[in-house]
Amino acid sequence: MDSKILFGKILQRFADRKVAKVSGYNEFGDLKETDSQVYVSREGGQDTPVPFTKILLGIEVYQNDPDLYDLGPSALRDFGITHVTSPAWSMLHLLEKEEHQKPIKERSS
Repeated sequence: MDSKILFGKILQRFADRKVAKVSGYNEFGDLKETDSQVYVSREGGQDTPVPFTKILLGIEVYQNDPDLYDLGPSALRDFGITHVTSPAWSMLHLLEKEEHQKPIKERSS
């Protein structure tokens, strides 16, 4: 599925649920959205902007290597998702692993 469609699904689920939470990890709350980022509240920390570009990059990472979905947030650091690693990772997990996967036709091209 197109990464922009998946991105829209993530933002919609975050807005609907008001939180992004993966069991065993911190919770991030939905504060507000602008044209280029979403602001999240951090459990025990400062509110943080998460650029849309980082979420889109994470979607592409998971589409190219679905096994990374099963790893923790630190796996995204190798792809330039830093400073907002945990909130971006939690937001990416609002979709199931299968939702991130490209159809077989797209993977072979």
